[in-house]
Amino acid sequence: MDRLRAGTIVVSLVAAVLLGAAPGLWAQETLSAKLDPSGMVRVVAGDVELATIQLNAHGPGWQYAPQVSATARVSDLPDQAGKQFVGTLPVPNTDGGALEFTETLRPLPQGVRLEYEVGVTQAMKLNGLQVSICLPVAQYAGKELVIARPDSDPRVATLPQEQRENTFQVWGGEGAKIEVAKGTDQAITIELRAAADVVIQDLRQWDQPTFEIRFPAIMEAPAREVAVEDRFHLDLTVTFAAPVQLAGP
Repeated sequence: MDRLRAGTIVVSLVAAVLLGAAPGLWAQETLSAKLDPSGMVRVVAGDVELATIQLNAHGPGWQYAPQVSATARVSDLPDQAGKQFVGTLPVPNTDGGALEFTETLRPLPQGVRLEYEVGVTQAMKLNGLQVSICLPVAQYAGKELVIARPDSDPRVATLPQEQRENTFQVWGGEGAKIEVAKGTDQAITIELRAAADVVIQDLRQWDQPTFEIRFPAIMEAPAREVAVEDRFHLDLTVTFAAPVQLAGP
């Protein structure tokens, strides 16, 4: 999976999440979707972080650009229909280049819908451009994933309890549906509108206690040249088993 399909990639997903410190506990609570000024979304139950959703990128040499480093202007959508973030995300190793993005967030009774329109400020090279759903190792280590694939049998993988030496990719390929911890209070189901590239990674190698489910528009080595006329569209809906309230700017 060194080279993925170029051009506009639309990712549409529905994630049903049941998350609990004890069976049934968190599923009964109202969850909070905390909006960072950058547009990153943190979903929490009380003081416990359950998941983050973010646009992010990698400049040449796989230099990381997290969404939290973006500067964005936030505004309300008409009729209290949600929020819009218009921002710039600097990308390392690009001589001052950055992503320009518009993120539109609409609340749902049990989640949010997110749409991203992404371009670049100048011609540059990118190793990566993606939307990531990140899950804490403390909650998901040892949990099973079932990945449904188009025209093929499902694959089963396990999020490792311990970091595996020199191995960080848990699974990679084309997927249409991903079920994490199926049948438990921590279950997550991600359904894609159409099958797309999926990469599941253990980020402990980079001192991050996190598993990442990545939906890449770009994931290439060597880096891909992108131009100012290039546009990328990513669209996802994340819903939870409990009501979700927006909190933030």
